[in-house]
Amino acid sequence: MQLNRFTDLGLRVLLSLQYLPESELSTVENLAKQLNVSRNHLVKIVYFMAQAGWIESFKGRNGGIRLAAGSQQLQLGSIVQALEEASSEITTLINCQQPPCSMTEFCFLPQMFNQAQQAFYASLNQYTLKQLQVPATNQAVIKWLAQ
Repeated sequence: MQLNRFTDLGLRVLLSLQYLPESELSTVENLAKQLNVSRNHLVKIVYFMAQAGWIESFKGRNGGIRLAAGSQQLQLGSIVQALEEASSEITTLINCQQPPCSMTEFCFLPQMFNQAQQAFYASLNQYTLKQLQVPATNQAVIKWLAQ
């Protein structure tokens, strides 16, 4: 299984926001620099995550974003599935429409792949976002935060 770019960047944003002190906010611009990606890529993702209630967004001169209360308890499978579905990219593992398949009436591959995809999400649901956080005393984390 391959995750799309929307999901990849969404996970990176959530992981980055975990390292913010509770009283601080980040911005899309700061995250773009920190993650070495385009600000434009992050705007749609941050908007989706704010709508989903995973992050809080504050407008204005001193505005920014941070993890919403309780977000660290979100299950990874649920996060990945929601991000995959919110992406504009195709989320099915097998596409019987392009090119059109002449075996669709008797082929069980789509159902099997869908079942495997659901098992993937279920496996990820054994973990929460908080479980991905490495202690801030880790040297690699310290170096990354100093950027």
